Amino acid sequence: MTDNLPSQPKGYKLTRFNLVTQDDSDPTTKTDQVNPKKGSVVDIRKVCSGWNYIESIDSPSIRMEIAIFDTIDLISSLSGNEIIQITIETDSSPGVELEITQKIFKIGAITKSERAQLYVIYTVSPETINNETNKVFKSFKDDIGSAHVKTLVEEKLMSSGKKYSYEPSKGNFNFLAPTWRPFDCIAYISDKVVSSVTNTAGYLFYENRDGYYFHTIDWLCSNRNPSSKRPAKYTYEQANVGGSDLNAYKIETLNFPDRANHLEKMRSGAYSNTVLGLKLPALTSGNLPAAGDGDAPADDPSDQQGASGSIQPPLHMGLSKVFGVAKKAEGILNDQFPYPKVKTIYFDNKRPTRTKIRALPGMKNSANAQNSTGGAGNMDFDTIWASAYSFSRWQLLRAISLDITVPGNVALAVGQQLECVIPASTKEEERTMPDPVYSGIYLITGLTHKYNPEGVTTILNLSKDSITTPS
Repeated sequence: MTDNLPSQPKGYKLTRFNLVTQDDSDPTTKTDQVNPKKGSVVDIRKVCSGWNYIESIDSPSIRMEIAIFDTIDLISSLSGNEIIQITIETDSSPGVELEITQKIFKIGAITKSERAQLYVIYTVSPETINNETNKVFKSFKDDIGSAHVKTLVEEKLMSSGKKYSYEPSKGNFNFLAPTWRPFDCIAYISDKVVSSVTNTAGYLFYENRDGYYFHTIDWLCSNRNPSSKRPAKYTYEQANVGGSDLNAYKIETLNFPDRANHLEKMRSGAYSNTVLGLKLPALTSGNLPAAGDGDAPADDPSDQQGASGSIQPPLHMGLSKVFGVAKKAEGILNDQFPYPKVKTIYFDNKRPTRTKIRALPGMKNSANAQNSTGGAGNMDFDTIWASAYSFSRWQLLRAISLDITVPGNVALAVGQQLECVIPASTKEEERTMPDPVYSGIYLITGLTHKYNPEGVTTILNLSKDSITTPS
C-alpha cells in the first residue's frame, strides 16, 4: 500500500476492501439497495496477495480474480455468494475513484498448508447472478430494440445506481423470449437492429467501470464518443526519460497478437463473405403440407397449399465495403483503410471465402409513430444486412490489435478511445517518426487492472479499424 508515500506511476490509495458475508438481497432486489447485515463486514486487505479486475467490450459483466493467503480461516465462513466491495484510486488519475461491487460465484485453486490456505475467489457483477435467476418469458413488441434492452436491464437484471447509455435504434423490434436469460435476449437483439444515430448496425452490450452501454461500433469509433474529445495519450519510450508527469503515461511493454494472418481471415470470411437469408414460414393452416383438392393434379402449383418460405438474394459484405459504410457514417477511428498492402482481389465480392446462411425471424408491424415506415417493407432485408454488417464490422475493428502494459490507471475503461505513439523502426533525417501502422487512435476493447500491495499495473487490449495518413 502506498497511501503515505510520494506519488509514483503505480501508486494507489486503497480506501475500502471489504467482504460482506451476509446481506438482505434476493433476485428481486435492486443492485444498489443491498444492505449488509450487522457484523457481516470483514476488511480483507491483509489476507489478499493480489487481484485482477477485468473488463471486456464483448462481455456483459465485469469480473475479478482475488488471490487469498488465508491465515485466519476465513474460508470456513464463505459459501460462495458473498459480496466484495473495493474503492481504489491510482496516482496516474488523481481524484478518480474506482468503485467495485462484485458477487462471489466460485472459490477455487485451493492449496492447504499447515498454517494457511491459498485460494482464488472468482467474482462477477451482481447483475450476472440475477441473469441466471430472472428468466424472460415475454412477448416484446411495439417498441424499438434499444428500449427492450433498457427494460431487460432494469426489470430483469435489476440494475440501478450505475450509468446507462443506450444508443437508440429505429423501427419496432418484435420477438418472443421463450424462457431466455436476459443476456441471451440482448444478444439476440444486438445484431438485428439498426441505429437511428449512425444508420448502421453492429451493437455491443458491455459493462465497464461506470455502468452498462448498448452502442454500435461506429458510435464508439466516432467523435460522438465522449472520450474522443481528449483521449488519453500513451507513448512508448525509455522509462524515466522525457517530460511525462511521473512517467504515468508511458508504455512499459508492447505485444502484437497478430501482425498478419491471411489464412485465418480468409477462412473466417473477414476479407470477403456472402450471406444468404432464409425465412421459414409460420406453421398456419395455409402453410401446412396438404394434398390437392382432387379437381386438379396434386402437383399443380396453383393448387398446392404446402409450406413455403423465402430466400433473400446473396448479400456481399467484405471489409472494403464495410469500411466505406463506416466512413460514411463518420464511424472510423483514423482515416485510411487498414490493409493498404493486402491484394485487392482478396476483397472481391466475386470470390467470397465464406458463405453464411442466416435464418430470419418473421419481421412485421415494425412501424412506429416516429418512423411511419419503420423499415417494415424491408425489415427482412434490414435484419440480414444488420447481421452481416455486425459480423464484418467486428472483424474490421480488430484489423489491427495491440496489447500494452501501462502504470495503473483506474480512469480507463473499455469503450474509451486512446492514442498511442509508437516510434518507427527507422529514422528520417535523424528524427524518429511515429510508426504509420501502429501509432494512432485505438478503442479499448479489453482491460485488466492487476493489483498487488506494491502497486497497480494496467494491461490494455487495443483495436483499431484504420490507420493514419503519414504526415
